[in-house]
Amino acid sequence: MKELFRFQAECVNEMEWFSSDAGTRTLLAAEPGLGKTIMATAWLKVHREAWPAVVVCPASVKWVWEREGREGGLFPTVLEGAKADRTVDGEIAVVVNYDVLAVWLPVLRAARPRTVILDECHYCSSPKAKRTAAVVQLCRGVPNVLALSGTPMVNRPRELFSVLHLLRPDEFPRRWDFLYRFCDPKVTPWGVKFDGASNAEELNQLLLSTVMVRRTKIECLPDLPPKLRDTVPLPLSDPAEYERAEEDFLAWLRGIDEGKARRAAKVEAMAKVGYLLRLAAKLKMRAALNWIEDWLEESGEKLVVFGHHTDVLHGLTEKLSRWNPVLIDGSVPTGKRAALVDRFQADPDCRLFVGNIQAAGTGLTLTAASTVAFVESSWRPGEVNQAEDRCHRIGTTEPVWCHHLVTRGTMEDRQRRIIAEKQRMLDAVLDGVPSDADSAFDLLWQELK
Repeated sequence: MKELFRFQAECVNEMEWFSSDAGTRTLLAAEPGLGKTIMATAWLKVHREAWPAVVVCPASVKWVWEREGREGGLFPTVLEGAKADRTVDGEIAVVVNYDVLAVWLPVLRAARPRTVILDECHYCSSPKAKRTAAVVQLCRGVPNVLALSGTPMVNRPRELFSVLHLLRPDEFPRRWDFLYRFCDPKVTPWGVKFDGASNAEELNQLLLSTVMVRRTKIECLPDLPPKLRDTVPLPLSDPAEYERAEEDFLAWLRGIDEGKARRAAKVEAMAKVGYLLRLAAKLKMRAALNWIEDWLEESGEKLVVFGHHTDVLHGLTEKLSRWNPVLIDGSVPTGKRAALVDRFQADPDCRLFVGNIQAAGTGLTLTAASTVAFVESSWRPGEVNQAEDRCHRIGTTEPVWCHHLVTRGTMEDRQRRIIAEKQRMLDAVLDGVPSDADSAFDLLWQELK
């Protein structure tokens, strides 16, 4: 399991403050990027009496939970589809997304979970929503409930009550009492509205003393390195299409005559690998869009997204138009790029920058964001490092979070593993000197052959 940063270990310990003989009920409210998944997994790892566990999360992060759980020795099972066609008895941990929870509820209840982890628990803020009702049923009689969110209150205090009541009905028993005390009631011709906030300091102290472990990025800066890299596993929308294409390539590769000129074979292989990488990018776009949308919704911050291909970058910009994105790729004249960068840097409504790794990966300053996501990568670790450093510039005061959105078990997955290993070497030696792309491909060649 990954070694915890000091603040993460502290949060895991503080979760114990809200334990009793009846179990642990806590709201882990650490800001996005601080590792709530890692902290909750660490807590679960040391509490064997809290097994089995059910993790409920957005679909875009199901495989993140699978990866973190596997690295922590929990080996969770991920449930997919809107048909409950299997049992989960005997599993240590099960991961399911909010959208299909109601369908899988009888199966999950039959497994008698001892812990429920609600990732992005603000998904349960509406008491009338079907997913909230499903979560309430799942948690009934379960001793340990861990609610995770960097933004448990997205807009107003009234959104907190459903989760607080689920965690601590003894402290937050009645919705109307909470609304009148903390939600600034206003009498209107159409009834009483609870759209504001009142007695905010009292509410904050009540949360900290009864249920909430809170961390902000500012508090954790001394513990964090300048850059943090993370691989986010994503599913393919059509795995069968990708598998057919990859099998054709591997069959071709196995059939190469060892006596054939290696250079000629390698040129053709690189073209075929390029096709597989592009296909993987195409088939993960729906999952990547969901991840980006969820991140922008939760964080309230700006995001820089890098990729390679024109159709991928333009598709992202079009489908994420509500975030007022700017796009810089090879088609944007050099003379117009400064104005686009200035808009991203200065306009609070411009939440998203989309750029080509080559065209936008050098020479630009994008310090309005401290998070970078890659929907496609490069064979050159130095190019990736340069792109990351658009946000990590002289004068920045925050670490930069670098998320690589990678499809599991594909050529993209192999590429990322190889490039990550080369990046670690570069970091250790010269902190990102550009390397020869052919050498990275040689490693892939050896792995496939």
